[in-house]
Amino acid sequence: MNLTNLNSFLKLGYFLDFHGDDCDFRFIDKDKYKDESESNLIDLGHKLWKSAIEESFETNKKNVVPISGGLDSRIILAELLEFTEASNIETYTFGTPGTIDFEIGNLIAKKTGIKHHSFPLTSHKFSLEEELYFSKNSKMQTVLFHHPPIFDVKEKFSDYNIWSGFGGDNRAGSHLGENEKSNIKQSIDSFVKKNTFVKSTDLLYKDTNNFCDLLDTDFIDEKKVTLIEQLDFKNRQEKYIKPHVLIEGFNYKLPFCNEKINNFFLSLDNERHRRNITFYKKMVLECYPKLFKIGTSSNFGLPLEASKTQILFKRINQRLKRELNKFGGFYENPNTNYIDFNQAIRHKKDLKDLIYSSIMDLKSRNIVDWIEIDKLWDVHQNTKIDHSDALLVLASLEIHLKNGKKI
Repeated sequence: MNLTNLNSFLKLGYFLDFHGDDCDFRFIDKDKYKDESESNLIDLGHKLWKSAIEESFETNKKNVVPISGGLDSRIILAELLEFTEASNIETYTFGTPGTIDFEIGNLIAKKTGIKHHSFPLTSHKFSLEEELYFSKNSKMQTVLFHHPPIFDVKEKFSDYNIWSGFGGDNRAGSHLGENEKSNIKQSIDSFVKKNTFVKSTDLLYKDTNNFCDLLDTDFIDEKKVTLIEQLDFKNRQEKYIKPHVLIEGFNYKLPFCNEKINNFFLSLDNERHRRNITFYKKMVLECYPKLFKIGTSSNFGLPLEASKTQILFKRINQRLKRELNKFGGFYENPNTNYIDFNQAIRHKKDLKDLIYSSIMDLKSRNIVDWIEIDKLWDVHQNTKIDHSDALLVLASLEIHLKNGKKI
């Protein structure tokens, strides 16, 4: 058993000993646009984006856009509406009703007249059969349970083109980092800290090599792409995000992976245009104002044009509600992704039973015998500590093993 690879899953929620596609950074040119005005860059970016959608668009094919409160799926939808009628496009969201990502998708579909499908995970019945299916079709590579009801999606959209925003925000600069680290070790430490999945406890087997040795660190000139971003592209995007959001069995369109789009966004100046995805926000607001005046998840449900003061008050308001909830009542965090696993593993019977049976089966294998699985479960159920992150990873590991995953 490769304990180093196992440790990467127990820490990050995905296996590092996995080979995705090579990231093509050959044509990144940081000097190319340094003298261009912002208005010219917006015009150029818009033309390249229209071209990327046009190259992938198929006239006689049905289209669906998985949509949330973010920017990537929305800019795809905005340009698709330039190519075809709203009646030829459908959208779907999944997660918890009342949360930003779930509700904004509904709002966008309503405003554009698009047929929309909502998949609330709060009423969805989690099953071993479905998780085994998702495990197999995501290459047994990532933490499970963070996906739409996949059998429903397959039934409705198996013959559609699914327009995915995969690769959008990171090309625009969202993973640039607040302070770029000056050397490889610092960059790796920062990357691991930021991308740790299991934060509530330490599941790692101690007497083994550092799992960071499995990171793809075949770096190019950091003046083209920063070390942190290279780690993200080569590892998190290719080994975690991509297998998870682009599972086998569907027809995907990936306009952000278009070569010209890739080269354009990565060639922009990091400080002037990419940090805090500044240019990307300005571009979408100017080119597609109708859709981007609707709130976004990055602004706590407020529009992109909201002031810093408005955003601060929104953040404070949500924090106060969370604190008051500790004294009684129930507060549904609007920023919840997918479902509140902390509560669901305690109270949602189907998920609770599936997680428990999976971790008990894992315990019986004696391959992670240094982890006190019973204690983790009991502490979580007694509401002492939220160990949902650890329980999800351990249950996912067992389901991958049931599928024949070799470690």
